[in-house]
Amino acid sequence: MTSAPERLPAAVLEPFARLDRRGFLRLAGVAAAAGVLPTSCEGLPPALNPADPSTLQVLSPRAYATFQAVAMRCVGPRAAEAIRARRIDPARAADLWVARLPAIAGPLVQGLWVLEWGFAPLVAKWRPFTALDGAGQDRVLEDLMRSRLDLKRDLFKGLKSLSMLVTYSTPAGHELAGYPGPFDAAGIRAAMAIGARD
Repeated sequence: MTSAPERLPAAVLEPFARLDRRGFLRLAGVAAAAGVLPTSCEGLPPALNPADPSTLQVLSPRAYATFQAVAMRCVGPRAAEAIRARRIDPARAADLWVARLPAIAGPLVQGLWVLEWGFAPLVAKWRPFTALDGAGQDRVLEDLMRSRLDLKRDLFKGLKSLSMLVTYSTPAGHELAGYPGPFDAAGIRAAMAIGARD
C-alpha cells in the first residue's frame, strides 16, 4: 500500500468531499461527541473487532467494526473470507489512510455513524448495521447505492471505493486479485524477457 495520501484516488476523495458539504451528517458527530451512541464493539462478532483498539488513530472501535462489515460485503467472497480470517484488515488500513487525510476523516467517521445507527427512512433498517446478517447488510448497501438522494449514493460510493482500495492494495489482496504486485528492477527485466520470447 502506498504511503502517499495525496495518491488517494478521486473515486474515494470526491464522494467524501461531497458528504462533508452535507449538513445532516454532522448530526452523527454531535451525537457521538455527546456520548449518546456507544463507541465500543461489545457483543459484535470477533472478525469485526480491532485486534488492538488502542492503536486506532481516527476510527472508534465501533466505526472500525462498521467499516469492517461494509468491506466484507463490498470486496467479494474470497476477500471477505480473508478479512474474517484476519489475513487482511481493511478497517485498520482505512484508519491509517484517513489519519493522514483529515479532509476525509470527518466525513468517513460521520458516514459510518449514519450507516451504523441511522434507521428508516434515512437508512433502510431498524437495527445497527453490524447487527444485521449478510443479506440484511446487502439490502442496506443496495438501498444506498440506488437511492434518489445524492447523499446516500455518495456514502455508498465513498465506502465501497475506500473498501476496495484498502483491501486490494495489500500483498494479500494482490494475491486474491491475481496481481503480481510491483516489480523491482530484476523482476521488470525478467518480465520483459518473458514478453520478448512470447
